[in-house]
Parts: sequence; C-alpha cells; structure tokens
Amino acid sequence: MSNPGVITLLNLSFNDEYGIHSFRVEDNIGEAIHFHLDNFRIDLTVKEFRNFADDMLDAINAVADVKGFDARKCDPLFLFEIAELLPYLQAVQIEYMPVKELIVDTNEKDDGKDIYRYIKHSRVVKALQGDFAENDRRKQNNLIGQTNLQRLHSIFESVRKNGYPFNDEYIILFNDQNIIRDGQHRAASIYVLAPDAVIAIQRWIFRDNMFSIPNPTFDLS
Repeated sequence: MSNPGVITLLNLSFNDEYGIHSFRVEDNIGEAIHFHLDNFRIDLTVKEFRNFADDMLDAINAVADVKGFDARKCDPLFLFEIAELLPYLQAVQIEYMPVKELIVDTNEKDDGKDIYRYIKHSRVVKALQGDFAENDRRKQNNLIGQTNLQRLHSIFESVRKNGYPFNDEYIILFNDQNIIRDGQHRAASIYVLAPDAVIAIQRWIFRDNMFSIPNPTFDLS
C-alpha cells in the first residue's frame, strides 16, 4: 500500500550524560508506526504498536504500584507529562466534594504568578456560557485535529450523556490542594450542568507532599 502521508504523534528532545537526543513517533498512514531515537528506527504495525502500548501501561502500573492507580484510566497526555512523578506516588484516594469548590489556574497574573480561582471563574466555564476569548487563546495538545471549541463541546456532551465519572476516569488533585491537575473540562461541564453537585475526585498523595504548587496565589471570592 502506498503511504499517503505522515502524522507526527510526538517530537521531543532530552539530555543525558551522553548528550542531547531526539525522539520522534510517526504515524505513516497506511503503512506503520515508526519510532525514531536519534538515528535508530523501529517499525511497528498498528497491531504491534497497540500491543506495545498495552505493555507500556502494564509497566507504568508496575512502577507506580499503588492501590487505586491505573494508567489505563488516565488521559494519555497527562500521563506522559507526569510520568517522572509516579515513582513518588504513595496513595490514591477517592473523595467527595462540591464541584464548585474545585480550583483552577487562570490567565490572570499577580507579579508573574498564576492566580487560582474557583471553577466558576474557569476559562472553560466561561466558554460554555458563551465567552470564548480566554479558552480560544489557550494552547491545547490533547486531541490532535480538534480545535479548543470542538474539544469543549465533545467533553461537555460526553458528561451530559454519559455522566461522571465515565469509565472510572476521575478529576485528579494532588496532595492536600484542591487545584485541578487533570479534568478541568469535565469539572466545568459538571458545574454548568449542576453547580451544586457533589462529585467524586481522585486525590494523589506523593511522598513528603512533593509536586504541590508552591505558595499559590488564591482569589477565592
């Protein structure tokens, strides 16, 4: 089969004691998945790639080895971004709290720092209520080929039709902070649909309170 095109799924660089390296994952449409590590290349069929990805999820679960954690129940991009944190994860707890008490970062700044506000001030809530400016400015990488508005509507409709948590995928908080680390779109959708709802969240507890946001600036009016 001829190859009609290539989609780059991942392109990054990293340093180690041997120097700077590049790592790239390409979807050669109609052909295979390619991994490129510097000048080394691995070709996988789609089936082999899916099997490889499944094995990697098993490996991540083995590294974390914490009751209640399941890599398969995490957003893949979020999992990628926090992978280095997982060896320090000590516990995963399900808690219940009012959705309106969840906190998000906003684009407003105070001395160069993000200001953290209740979910009602979220860029996503504003967009769901018709004010798209802040949400449209925000760069999002989660869903290739979707605009911010398309992603917003997709998640809102999923929450409206399927409820929350769907497929046991929870909004995630770290340590004792009520700041959303993953799941702002779902939280905003719930808030717009039922602002007084009490929902289940996952709280990830890390060793020595690691990875909490240091000295966040709050405006909880």
